Amino acid sequence: MKGLSSFEHVLEERIDQATALELLERADLAVLGYLADQVRRRFHPDNVVTFVIDRNVNYTNVCVAGCKFCAFQRKPSSPEGYVLDTEEILKKVQELVDWGGTTLLMQGGLNPDLPLKFYTDLLREIKKSFPMVQIHSFSAPEIVYLAKIEGLTIEEVIKALKDAGLDSIPGGGAEILSQEVRGFLSPGKCTVEQWEEVHRTAHKLGLTSTATMMFGHIEKPEHIVEH
Repeated sequence: MKGLSSFEHVLEERIDQATALELLERADLAVLGYLADQVRRRFHPDNVVTFVIDRNVNYTNVCVAGCKFCAFQRKPSSPEGYVLDTEEILKKVQELVDWGGTTLLMQGGLNPDLPLKFYTDLLREIKKSFPMVQIHSFSAPEIVYLAKIEGLTIEEVIKALKDAGLDSIPGGGAEILSQEVRGFLSPGKCTVEQWEEVHRTAHKLGLTSTATMMFGHIEKPEHIVEH
């Protein structure tokens, strides 16, 4: 493979930021794919790849975060704002199950009118009706915002959500984990440190989580590597 010899050394040890930046800017896409596959095989030598069928339910579009890239959000005073009721959400979960789905992703805006009880009651209703469904819901910004309006710690909020039926936390709201970028793109969302605190706390409490990246806007290659 053309260009592979220049980068094969990265398979021998964890790479640093300088090497990652070099790979991002100089390596051919096919070479990057090959190297990534080799790392994957090192962690999963049985070479089994899995996937899930899930559904994304946006329970509210009311949000005060003010992200510059979002066409979804509506201010609390907007007549276009909505909050799905429990019955409607349960109907959507039933459709998920009917399609053979196993995972529910619920995400929404930072809605000042929704207390923690809204979330815990909703989780309990879903678990009662669909105990087999993995509830992979409520991103770090939502959790940090809940802690703020309830006067609770991040750990207290996550524990309450877990006790109500939350199984794992999605990586949404990460955007680019560089405060330089976040401060401009998402001024009303949690900081990088708060995002990381949510996920570390979730892991400590026995929940798993994912991480996502939103790129292709104002970020530079070094911001992607920092992420």
